[in-house]
Amino acid sequence: MRIEMLLNQTVESGETVESGEAMDAIQAYEGTSLNLLIVDDDDVDRERLRRMLSKSDIQTRVSEAASVEDSLVYLSRDDYDCVIIDYRLGLSSGLTLLDNIRTTMDNHCAVIMITGLGDEEVAAEAMRLGASDYLLKNQLQSSQLIHAIVNSIHRAELEKKLHDMAHYDNLTGLASRPLLLENLQSIVTNNEAAAVAFLDLDNFKPVNDNYGHDTGDYVLVTIANRLKQILRKSDTLSRIGGDEFVLLLRGISNQRECNRFLTRLIHLINTPIELPEFDCQVQVSASIGVTLVTDNCLDADTILRRADQTMYQAKHAGNNKILFFDPEEEKRQYDRRAMLQAAERGIECNEFELYYQPQIDMINHRIIGAEALIRWNHPTLGFLHPMEFREALEHPSTGVLIGEWVLKEALKQHAAWNKKDLVVSVNIAPAHLLSKRFFQRLALLLKNAPDVPPESLEIEILETVSVSDIDSAVEVVKVCQQLGVHVALDDFGTGYASLSYLKQLPLNTLKMDKSFVLNLLTNPEDRAIIACIVELSKTFGYKLIAEGVESQELEQALIGIGCQFGQGYFIAKPMSADAMSSWMISH
Repeated sequence: MRIEMLLNQTVESGETVESGEAMDAIQAYEGTSLNLLIVDDDDVDRERLRRMLSKSDIQTRVSEAASVEDSLVYLSRDDYDCVIIDYRLGLSSGLTLLDNIRTTMDNHCAVIMITGLGDEEVAAEAMRLGASDYLLKNQLQSSQLIHAIVNSIHRAELEKKLHDMAHYDNLTGLASRPLLLENLQSIVTNNEAAAVAFLDLDNFKPVNDNYGHDTGDYVLVTIANRLKQILRKSDTLSRIGGDEFVLLLRGISNQRECNRFLTRLIHLINTPIELPEFDCQVQVSASIGVTLVTDNCLDADTILRRADQTMYQAKHAGNNKILFFDPEEEKRQYDRRAMLQAAERGIECNEFELYYQPQIDMINHRIIGAEALIRWNHPTLGFLHPMEFREALEHPSTGVLIGEWVLKEALKQHAAWNKKDLVVSVNIAPAHLLSKRFFQRLALLLKNAPDVPPESLEIEILETVSVSDIDSAVEVVKVCQQLGVHVALDDFGTGYASLSYLKQLPLNTLKMDKSFVLNLLTNPEDRAIIACIVELSKTFGYKLIAEGVESQELEQALIGIGCQFGQGYFIAKPMSADAMSSWMISH
C-alpha cells in the first residue's frame, strides 16, 4: 500500500478537503472535550501539534510525554481518547509504545503514528500493530490532523462497541464466556493462584413461569448487581447463559478461604428480592461447583468444564451446596462413561451372555422356571457379573438397550428349549421398565417369538421401583399382564413397599430376598418374617419363591414353614444355556 493512500487528499494549498462524512464526524464531537496524549521527544514538534489542535472548534485537553516511560505513567493514570505518537522517541521506537498499548493495556483508545519518514514498511508495521492512522510530519496540516483524530476516535469507539458485544453480556453487563476464558488462560499462563466458581441459580425457572421473562431478567440483573458488590476489582464475574454465572477469584489458593467467601455470597443471593409490580417477594438459592487453579498444564476450557461438572454434582446434592472438584470423582465419571460406551459396543459385538439359574418345586423336585442372569465377557476385564456393570444396566439409554437384548435373547432360548410349562424370568431395571414405549416394544418381541407363550415369560421388578413411582409402575404392570406376561416382585422384604403397594400392584409372584433365608436356621426373627411373608403370599394369591437356598437344611426348613418354591446354590448355580439344557435333561 503506498503512503499516499494512507493520507487524506490535499488541495493545492495543502489543506485537506473536508468531505461531508468527515464534517459530520467533526460536528459530532463539537461541544465535547477530547482527552489527548502527545508523545514526542522534540519540544518544538509537540508545540506545533498543540497549535494545530488549537485551530479546531473541538475542545481538547492535551497531555504531553517525552518518552515511552513517561507515556506509560500517563496511560496508567488516565483514559485517553487518542494517543499521538512520534515514530522516533530517542533511543526507542514509537512502535514499542504502540505495541504495548495494544497488547498489555486494557485500552481501546485511538492511536495515531506520526513520522518524518516516508517509509512504506514503517507504515505497514504501524498499521499491523494496531495504529488507527499514519501521518507524515512534513505534509501535516491542522485540518488533516483534526480529521485523523476524529475519524480514529470514531473508529475506536465502534471497535470498542463490537468488543463489548463479544465480551460482555447484554443483560447484566458482566463478562461473557470469551472474556472469562481469556482472563482465566492468562492466570494459567502466569501460574497464578485462583479459584473458578461455577454458579447456577436454584428455583429460578418458577420465577419465569409464574411472573414472566421480564421479571426473570430483573431477578438476574439483581443477582448480578449483588455479586458485583462482594467481588474484588481483580476478580472476574461472568454470565455465560441463562441463570449460570462464573466467578474467577484471583489469589485464592485453598478450599477454606474459598468456602468462606462463597458462603457469604450464597447468603447474599438468598436475600429475598422485592417484586413491586406483583407486591411480593421471590427467593432463589444457588448451587456452586469450584475448581482451584493449581495445575498450569491444564487449559482454561478444561478448568471451566471441571467447575461446570462439579456444579451439577452440587445441584443433585440439594440447594445452596458448595462442592469442590474431586479428581477421584472425575475419574469415576470417566470410568462410568467408558463403561457405558463399552457396554453399547458390547451389545453390537455379542459380548453379553445369559446364564440361567433353575427355580424348582422343592417338595416335588420339579423344575418350574429359570431366572435369566446377564454376564459380560468383557474383552479386557474378563467375565463380569451384573454388579460390576450395574451403572450400565441402570442407565436411562444404555440400560434400555441391554434390557431389550436380554428379553430378546431369553425368548429366543425359551423357544429353543421348547418347554411350554417352563417360565423364564428376566430382571427389568427401573429405567427400562419406566421408559417410553416399554409395553409396545415388549409386545413386538413377543410377536416375533410366536413359539413362546406370553405366560412363559416373567418380568422381575424391584420393590424400590414400585415405591419410587407407584402410579407408573402399576400402569406398566397392568398392560404387561394384559399381554399374558407374568410379573414378579424381586427382593421382597428389603425395600419399603407397604401392604397398600401389594394391593395396587397386580403381581403373580413374590421373590423372598435371600438375606432372610440365609439366617433362617439361627435367627428367630428372620424365621418369623418368612412365616409372615408365606401367609401374605397366600392371602394375595401370589406364588412365593425363596432365594438363597444354599443347603438341604434350609430347603427343609422352608418347606416346613410353607414355602414350596426356591432357587439357590444348593439347587443349582447359574449356568450357561447349554449347561442348563443338560441340567434339565438330567433332572
